[in-house]
Amino acid sequence: MKMGYGKSWVVSSIFIISDTAILYGIFRLAVIIRNMLTPLFGLNILWQTVEPLAQLGILFGIVVFMIEGLYPGYGLTAVKELQRMSKSVTLVFFFLAGVSYLNKPFQELSRAFLLFSWFLALVILPLGHFVLRNIISRFSWYGAPVVIFGEGEWARQIEKSLRRVRRLGWRVQAVFPVQEIERFPKKHLGQIAILASSFQNQTENYARSLSLRFQKVVLMQQKDNFGSLWIEPRDLDGQLGLEFHYHLLDRSSVWVKRAIDFLGAFILLLSLSPLLGLLTLLIIIDSPGPIFFRQERTGRNFKHFEVLKFRTMVVNAEQKLQQLLKESPEICSEFEQYHKLEKDPRVTRVGTLLRRFYLDELPQLWNVLKGDMSLVGPRPVLDYEINKMEAYAPIILRVKPGMTGWWQVTGRHQIDFLQRVRLEEYYISNWSLWMDFYILMKTVWVVLGGKGA
Repeated sequence: MKMGYGKSWVVSSIFIISDTAILYGIFRLAVIIRNMLTPLFGLNILWQTVEPLAQLGILFGIVVFMIEGLYPGYGLTAVKELQRMSKSVTLVFFFLAGVSYLNKPFQELSRAFLLFSWFLALVILPLGHFVLRNIISRFSWYGAPVVIFGEGEWARQIEKSLRRVRRLGWRVQAVFPVQEIERFPKKHLGQIAILASSFQNQTENYARSLSLRFQKVVLMQQKDNFGSLWIEPRDLDGQLGLEFHYHLLDRSSVWVKRAIDFLGAFILLLSLSPLLGLLTLLIIIDSPGPIFFRQERTGRNFKHFEVLKFRTMVVNAEQKLQQLLKESPEICSEFEQYHKLEKDPRVTRVGTLLRRFYLDELPQLWNVLKGDMSLVGPRPVLDYEINKMEAYAPIILRVKPGMTGWWQVTGRHQIDFLQRVRLEEYYISNWSLWMDFYILMKTVWVVLGGKGA
């Protein structure tokens, strides 16, 4: 059986050309920034003096990215790609710093130039990959072919997930029952096979058989794989062990996250103050009532606090909601499933604009500054939602809720409440600084697209 192959060399070439251009632009921009700060650092630097080091940095950067599997980068989640890029960029600039220190012609080079270049690369390169991968993943030549071997709903669910997450680059070519494995010749050597088998006793045999026919075999277990938890395999004297962990519950992670939240909220409140003033004026003009909407939510360790938002609804919104739920079974069913309404008649004209671009949530920066919330985290919950969270509540309510989060950038209104809390647990278990940075970057992408609540 012939399987279609994605043009990996085309994708790799596109990323190499893009990274080369971005790195070149970063070095040129670093020279400009450095020369703008001449009163602080002394004489201007010329591009001609740093160009050889920049060329070396571009060459070494492309090589490191290639070794790290970023070209073409199939099979990497956005967070994992961001993590590898950040580490690779830091390695590249440590190398350039060493070269500039040991090589006499570069010893007089301004260290500020390298520092500015490193910082710009940490931000611009991942952003470039994020945008470029989202664009080219829409083309048919992007991705590696994948064959799924499994039965029933589990195999179809995996197929649906792979088709939804295009950027992953695993393009489903076909789905076969596991009994069809032997039909493939041993010299087939396809790229990727996914085994979604429910036959526990035969899984090992099926995996061995697939490894003779495919370059990579991925085993997907159903329900018994600790759900959405972070898992790392451990070798225990030849026995397979699985370590699972909630990263965001570590004390060091809590302190690092709080420091970033305080600094980020302070800077954002200062820089966005003109916009906040304009939105306040629009709300006053649009409808009578208070500027802010305050609602009691349950936060970390089940502690109650008042979440602050711009008012987007009419004043007596809660009474109108109860009336709508009584009058319309359809609205009642939608609210029960999603805990919100897609077309809410209580929303004002300005409120519709605020919600579409998430601007109503900007006052929550004050909650972040106070320490009630985080920039990124689970969605703040209401008291009546806690029982519906079932076994997830004790975990999710051990961390601060966030202004944005994993659920908001991956599902929003299209998923039910139980799926939402599973995504919240996934975030707590798999948390990293790279994950928070990705969520913030994706939030900006969603906001600019106007895909609000």
